[in-house]
Amino acid sequence: MSRRPERFFPLRYKLLVSYILLALIPVLAIGSYSYYYTMHSIEERTKDNLKVALGQFSNSVQIRMSDIIRSSDAVFDDQVLSRYLSGYILGYERHQIMTTYVLPKLDMATALPNVQVMLDVYLDRSSVDEYYYDAKEKFLRDGQRQFGIRYTERIQDEPWYMEMQDLAYDSIVWQQIGNDKEFQNISLVRPLIDYERIGKIGLIKVTVKLKDIFEDYDFSAFGEGMKLVVVDETNKLLYTSSMPEEEYRESMLVQAEASGDMLLESPLGMMNARIAVLVPMESMHKESFHMRNTVIWICLSSMLVAILISIFTSKVFTLRFGKLVHSLQAFKEGDLQRRIKYRGNDEFRQISEAFNDMASTIQSQINEIYISKLEKKEAELQILHAQINPHFLYNTFSSISRMAKLGELEKLHEIIRSLAKFYRMTLNRGEMFIPIGKEIEIIESYLSIQNIKYAGRIIVRFEIEESLLEYKTVKFVLQPFVENVLEHAWYDDQIEIDVAVFAESEGEIVMEVRDNGLGMKEETIAAIFSESGNGIGYGIRNVEQRIKLHFGQSYGVAIRSMIGHGTAVQLRIPAVSEIEKAGGESD
Repeated sequence: MSRRPERFFPLRYKLLVSYILLALIPVLAIGSYSYYYTMHSIEERTKDNLKVALGQFSNSVQIRMSDIIRSSDAVFDDQVLSRYLSGYILGYERHQIMTTYVLPKLDMATALPNVQVMLDVYLDRSSVDEYYYDAKEKFLRDGQRQFGIRYTERIQDEPWYMEMQDLAYDSIVWQQIGNDKEFQNISLVRPLIDYERIGKIGLIKVTVKLKDIFEDYDFSAFGEGMKLVVVDETNKLLYTSSMPEEEYRESMLVQAEASGDMLLESPLGMMNARIAVLVPMESMHKESFHMRNTVIWICLSSMLVAILISIFTSKVFTLRFGKLVHSLQAFKEGDLQRRIKYRGNDEFRQISEAFNDMASTIQSQINEIYISKLEKKEAELQILHAQINPHFLYNTFSSISRMAKLGELEKLHEIIRSLAKFYRMTLNRGEMFIPIGKEIEIIESYLSIQNIKYAGRIIVRFEIEESLLEYKTVKFVLQPFVENVLEHAWYDDQIEIDVAVFAESEGEIVMEVRDNGLGMKEETIAAIFSESGNGIGYGIRNVEQRIKLHFGQSYGVAIRSMIGHGTAVQLRIPAVSEIEKAGGESD
């Protein structure tokens, strides 16, 4: 039964379709979300700003009201003044007390607030002489402060007095009384207390112009066409910014419901009143319309640019990857004569040169294997295995392909650059000995590639004595231990690897790899160095044998570990600067 051949779908078209979908879908999704979210957020932000502006206006009003209350407190809280006004003075003392204490105290109370006020004290009994001026409104209109003392018999027929003569001791009432409405004023009324008999002896009235409380504020924050009113608890109009006086707050409610405009309210607790603001929605939508057009233009432009970039990127990468794939396939089938020809001047050229050098080096070393000593032959085979490391190579190319599909160009360039650097240094024209500095660079390149693949979850620290970097070491002795850390020791979200090079004693150099991984038991460490290790630690024994082969039996690998605390591997070699002094043969 013949097997139906699988349909071949070129990588170029896969990349093109993937790039276009990856570009268009997010742009459409983000653009749609941005449009609706922006419209909603602008409206909500505008509402919040209006609420803040209204709150600030309300706070400003209440601060001014508190300032006026402070003027009444100066009279209400003064027990000495209360005693004098209650009549606890002799007849011949009246004039002296009035001129030296009572009148100066009332004058001081009118000077306390920041706005002009009229302060009147109404007494139920004629305990002191009356003191007042005529043409009170003229004084307040001209910006002057005024105070007076009157008997309540003058106002006992006034409706507001009959309503307020039984106020509780701690009551404060804001109300338009007398001719306040006519002159656009409002008055604060509270009882005057006799603190010795604990009884009411009269009333305190502080009058202020409404514009001094409400008008000194920048209403531009509410936008164009806004309307503001202040009404009392019975919906009587106290103040308006733009509406005729005959229009009440109810008309604003009807207008808001009919047009969809926004109505904001804020209470004025001290005055038993509230502020209402009507803001037209048209003024709120001006900014959102502009933002909508901007979002649509950006989305269309982004889609066009994304499509063009997708076409160009897929074409560029498929051409370069095609050469790599064909050469790797030939190399896999045993054609070691195959080389990559690349004319560019980028990371792919470095990969091509590294691949060609790798193929040449492998071919040369395969030939040398047959004429080498038995022990050295085994060591060199392991070096070739470590240099080629097809699992690492194919995994890396798989990661490169995945990044290309996902359009992660920065990571793609970085991993290709690190891969090229890694192979350029590891091949090193087949030399068996390299400077310690180059061995460290090999590890840095290897870990850089792995860190890109593992999204930065490998934490690497180097502690290197710079003076030791020029000394020689057998090539590729550190990577097996770093690989072991990544393959066997890593158990948490991150892994920490420390690489150190230091001189422990004169004439000896120690290279150390430490991790914070799982750790090993003593039996496992013993099995690693045993020839019958049942497949455990083959790479570590290989490094141990190579060091001893070239530097002597007194050098090699030592491992110390603790379960749950990590492992430290030390490679001890002699400090030699020339290959001939290394105690072994040179390739």
